[in-house]
Amino acid sequence: MMNRDDRIDDAVLAILSALHAETIGERTHNIEPGMSLAKLSKRVEQRMSTLRRHLSALESSELVSVILNEDGTGRAALTPFGMAIFDALDESRAAEIAR
Repeated sequence: MMNRDDRIDDAVLAILSALHAETIGERTHNIEPGMSLAKLSKRVEQRMSTLRRHLSALESSELVSVILNEDGTGRAALTPFGMAIFDALDESRAAEIAR
């Protein structure tokens, strides 16, 4: 998840960003929580196997919650802890850009 210089992998950041945007959108719409894995895969332009590997690591870190259905479909959403971490990362990135 982290690379040599302790920065978050771009693929992981794309997943967190997409799930964050979906969470913000859910606040204005009453839909199922999270984003379908198929939609997330397309949004972040990652093969499903790669996406599932990243989501597994994020779920182990308690940043993301993944619900899988018997038919292979599923949904992913940021946990409250994941939202807090993303918000802190976003603030840090904004401060870094402002320098």
